[in-house]
Amino acid sequence: PSYLAAAQFAGFCALSQAIESAASLHSQDVAAQLRNISLYEFYADISFGREGTPAIRTAIMQVPAASDNATARHFVHPVQEATARVVFPMPTWAQQRCRLATHGCSGHGECTASGTCLCHEGWSGTLCAQMLQKTPPEADEDSGLLALASVLASMIASSMLLLAMWRICSCRYRLERSLFQRLSRAVAQEDHRKIASTRHQLALCCWNPRKIDDAVRSIRRRQSEESGISLAYLLSKEFLELAQRRTGSEDPTFYELADAFFLREQGIGACGVWPPGGKTGR
Repeated sequence: PSYLAAAQFAGFCALSQAIESAASLHSQDVAAQLRNISLYEFYADISFGREGTPAIRTAIMQVPAASDNATARHFVHPVQEATARVVFPMPTWAQQRCRLATHGCSGHGECTASGTCLCHEGWSGTLCAQMLQKTPPEADEDSGLLALASVLASMIASSMLLLAMWRICSCRYRLERSLFQRLSRAVAQEDHRKIASTRHQLALCCWNPRKIDDAVRSIRRRQSEESGISLAYLLSKEFLELAQRRTGSEDPTFYELADAFFLREQGIGACGVWPPGGKTGR
């Protein structure tokens, strides 16, 4: 706690002791006891002089104005126990001579501790008596116009850069969309040469192999889900010959077709990859 709190507590202790000794609450009786009190408390030995002031030996500590040690402390009172002489906070002699000799730096500055003038803004010289010339209005206007022109130039350059970036991104988007459509057609036609060529062009657009493979699988899955079976193919002579060859029957039934096409070990698509799920037929 603060020493002020300790002093207040000691004062209350002295007052309580005086009231107990006087056995009264009358101010004159209590004051008489306070004049003669001699009380030992943790704060100090409490007693009062003839003028009613505390007769306490107070230690006074002073922090040096400039010291290499930021925690340095010196006791300056009582004199008999002092570790240093008291230094009063007052202007240095050099600062006082500066104030007298320069009339307060001509009223346009401040005297420093070393005795020199520190001029206010707009003034210069040893005595701060020389007014600095202000920038002509024309120069201010020119500076303002130059700054405005610089800002406008920066805005125009930024706009052109953004427009160029937008065009580049737009062109790249259209190119990638065109290549993806070309890849879809090549996959649908099973044109491996076009597939390889389109993969190479997509790689030049910063597509990595994994992304291209995912795109091809996605295309095959979508085409498989949307294509279905052609009715014209089922009614064709080609399909009839395939069904007769696999079943060994001139007029096979659907049950015979199911067994010959899908359920046997050598069924159609048994070793192929099913595009929607990416798994083998078996």
